[in-house]
Amino acid sequence: MINPSQHKPDRIKGAAPAPPPEPMDPEHARRMTWVRQVRLMHRSKRMLGFAGIVLGACMVVWARLSPSEAPPWAQYAGFGILTLSWLVFIYVIIDRGRWIKNNPYKPGG
Repeated sequence: MINPSQHKPDRIKGAAPAPPPEPMDPEHARRMTWVRQVRLMHRSKRMLGFAGIVLGACMVVWARLSPSEAPPWAQYAGFGILTLSWLVFIYVIIDRGRWIKNNPYKPGG
């Protein structure tokens, strides 16, 4: 009996065979490594800023839509969290841009 999880047909009947994979260009690999490094910079700060923006927006909406249930400080705290979170995002964008300017990608080695 054939185990479906182990059965992988080589090709579909009537379909052309797949071309062999092209070898990875070393220059392309270096460039992708550099791009990956830039994308990973300040990742935790970006995620923290995103979570803060969502939390702050939820607090402001909660305070505005149900003022009788929300405590009086909820709206101010929401705006404060939104402000701090956007400042973190702006810092990350500026710092990554500064790093890219000081460490541009140099093709060819």
